[in-house]
Amino acid sequence: MRPACAGLLALALLAIAAPAIAAPATASPQGTRALHEVIFREPYRGAWKRLTAPVVVANRWLKGARGIWRPARSVTVDAERFKVFFLCRVNACAANRISVIFAPDGHHAYGALRTAAGTQLLGAPNDDTRRALLKVLNEDKPHE
Repeated sequence: MRPACAGLLALALLAIAAPAIAAPATASPQGTRALHEVIFREPYRGAWKRLTAPVVVANRWLKGARGIWRPARSVTVDAERFKVFFLCRVNACAANRISVIFAPDGHHAYGALRTAAGTQLLGAPNDDTRRALLKVLNEDKPHE
């Protein structure tokens, strides 16, 4: 095969595969098990960045959701089913953890963050969302 034909063939194969690669960009996090699987897709990436912006400088482990995760838990908040995602810092899980819920459209996130300074709520969750976040945040820590 001539180099020009090989290049055209590769380009054609890429064009065929591109729609399949791009398709899950707006997929719901509801079938996802871990936070790091969600935050690399829009609109969840933007919601995660906005949620963690006030605390990420002091908690670098939140950048890119690096840490130990536990499978997402299904909860009911305001009569709707949501996934609550959990992440904690490697080798410091007890005092460095976050639980997160994304709005159904993925453009907003709510979180509960525990650090040595205490627990703070992020994203202004309502009372039901706050209870769900704190319940997951306070569960036994995953194995480090």
